Amino acid sequence: MKSSVYAYAATVLLALGNCLPTSVQAAEFCADQYYVDTTLPNQSRWDMCWEHRNREGIVLHHIHYTPKNGTRRMVLYQAAVAQIHVPYDDNGARYHDVSDYGLGNNYMSALTAQECVGGQLLSYSGKNVLCKQVTPRDDAYSVDNDRLQGDALSLFSVSAIGAYNYIPEWRFLGDGAIEPGIGATGALQRFGASNIAQHGWLLESNKVGIAHLHNFFWKLDFDLGGTGTDDVVEEINHTQNAGKLARTHTPFSSEAARSVDPASLRSWRVMDGSLKNSKGLPLSYEIQLPESVQRDVGPSTEPFTHNDFYVTKQKSCELFASHNPTTNACAENLSAFVNGESLSGQDIVVWPSTTFYHMPRAEDAPRMDTHWSHIRVIPRDWHDKNPLSNSAETTADTTPPPPPPPPPATGSVSNNASGISVNGNLNDWANLTSFGADPDDVTGTNNKLNWLEAWAANDAERVYLAYKTKGNIDTSGFWGYQAYLDTDASTTSGYRTGALGADYLVEGANLWRYTGDGTSWSWAYQGNMTAQTSGNAAEFSFPRSWLGNSNELRVLFWGNNAAFGGDAKDAYPDGAFNTATSTRYFTYKMYTPTTTGTTTSLSNPASNLSINGNLSDWSNLTSFGIDPTDVSGVNNPLDWQEGWLAHDSSNVYLAYRTLNAVDTSKFWGYQVYFDTDSNGATGYQNNALGAEYMLEGQTVWRYTGDGDSWSWTPQGTTTNAASGQTAEFSFPRSWLGNPTNLRLMFRGNNAAFGGTAEDVYPNATANPRYFTYSFQ
Repeated sequence: MKSSVYAYAATVLLALGNCLPTSVQAAEFCADQYYVDTTLPNQSRWDMCWEHRNREGIVLHHIHYTPKNGTRRMVLYQAAVAQIHVPYDDNGARYHDVSDYGLGNNYMSALTAQECVGGQLLSYSGKNVLCKQVTPRDDAYSVDNDRLQGDALSLFSVSAIGAYNYIPEWRFLGDGAIEPGIGATGALQRFGASNIAQHGWLLESNKVGIAHLHNFFWKLDFDLGGTGTDDVVEEINHTQNAGKLARTHTPFSSEAARSVDPASLRSWRVMDGSLKNSKGLPLSYEIQLPESVQRDVGPSTEPFTHNDFYVTKQKSCELFASHNPTTNACAENLSAFVNGESLSGQDIVVWPSTTFYHMPRAEDAPRMDTHWSHIRVIPRDWHDKNPLSNSAETTADTTPPPPPPPPPATGSVSNNASGISVNGNLNDWANLTSFGADPDDVTGTNNKLNWLEAWAANDAERVYLAYKTKGNIDTSGFWGYQAYLDTDASTTSGYRTGALGADYLVEGANLWRYTGDGTSWSWAYQGNMTAQTSGNAAEFSFPRSWLGNSNELRVLFWGNNAAFGGDAKDAYPDGAFNTATSTRYFTYKMYTPTTTGTTTSLSNPASNLSINGNLSDWSNLTSFGIDPTDVSGVNNPLDWQEGWLAHDSSNVYLAYRTLNAVDTSKFWGYQVYFDTDSNGATGYQNNALGAEYMLEGQTVWRYTGDGDSWSWTPQGTTTNAASGQTAEFSFPRSWLGNPTNLRLMFRGNNAAFGGTAEDVYPNATANPRYFTYSFQ
């Protein structure tokens, strides 16, 4: 999610698209337009209703969870944000944003498609207020070769209150867990002079950003199994004695207010009074407050901050943790809600909270990064085993831990990418070194992803990847095709998988950069690669700068057949997750061209060049060098990458490679100018040379004008072919007057595509601004 007004962090990494339910079902508790029914890639399902309120913003209700092949049951009757309390360190302001301003109505922002990548925008009163996405998360589990990518349904809105933008988000995971969270971004709101520096942070001379707290409260009305009057809430604590931890459970018989206690590993659970799983254990959900390092215990006028977890009997007038309306004798805040009433046989509500302390810093201006606060609501014995795993249950293992892994393999691969076209045809990779063959070792229904072989290559500007699989590549599950890239050869940085610390991830046609703590599934979108698939082959290219211009990569390919409803995983190399093997990843060293930039003069006598759009037969010829990727903007796809010229006794041969696929329907935008008398004062004068001839698209033209006018007569149509990003041509040398030498330059005119950018090769800053070619 990105915006020109507020730049908050994307919760989406690898967008999977909007997964549809396995069957269409009309809304049971609301109008269809306010009904969310989503089946995740692992076949677990969440369905619920939502509504808009002026104060709470988006409120969810009748939240049901259905495990794969399991029973649909209600978890929550209602879930809402109950307060965002923001007291400032100088006591100059103490905001109650939900009750006093509100997350809804005019405070709720209209969302755009750019903020809901790969998702669906849901509207209220004609305004898009809620984004529904299905997003990847961290591994659902990972044990040796048995791994599963986790997924989640995400629902989020954005509310602008003062200088802040709040992002309430509800994540519903494939294993039944729920993660309510709130992101806060926007701009700093309150400042002071340097004499109050003890209440904040000096950002510049005589300007202090005043520190403050964000106390987030949620209201969760549990109706486990659809019945609210038989739920029981209990507190779980642990005590230590002689190195052993002992657990105790204390049920609440009456309303209670409790604080976190890290020393006792305190958590709470809501348990159904009658429903049990197949092993006879009560169905329940545990509530964890994992971000309780910072706590706010406010003044006596704010007693609702003195505890972190409240349990009350449901009352329709008790809506907000603070500044609650006191009409009809309703209490004003959470602490007063707790008045000793019995919970037996009552509909129970829990009010968890968490705190973020915001000490301003220089990096918070002009737009601050998004800081997130979460709680966790996880199923405990709701299932009889992990609902996402098909593996047999384990027994106690007394085997000692394995020895440390052997040192990584020392072999490496390096390939010159000159002449590669990303068109799905791997013939131009035939002379390059692959990472080796992978065994045909995947079987079973819906397990179509089975690696066979892969390659990497590079030139001065770009990295190229290619792979083959046993079956045809299915882009409907493209996220299952993954390659992890470790660019700093360190397992202590990046996402830890196998023997790698992966700094980047190739997932389908997208590249992602890791932003997590090593184990969390947290990735930032780096870009969409140039990609093409054909049958069982796929090719990709992207700028080297996307990898930080690393000189060496460690690579691991991972095939996740959950993308197709299967259960098999294929690692390549096979020993990626086997600590006893010597090859746990591949090493690729960036090829270093003997020269960089462009070559101003060359000669390529050639024979047996085939005009078919495949430049593999040009691999031993010298190009004019790499042209930078330097064109951007709407409708500007023509960006030169590399060009060649060759000859034999009768013909001229020309080839080029562009960043994007060559579009022959707009062929006139692809121009090459030839100065055959090396005289800038004759021919068409374009500030680089005086061109007697021009190749425009597939036609060679001869200049007939006065030097400035656009006057040409056709010489003839070339023999030509284009495939993907490459094109090649041949025509008689006599069409150019049989010169001994010539000067040439390439011009890309994006007006052919409705754009405005022009790309010249060599660049306009080059000296000279042309290449020289010799036929001798």
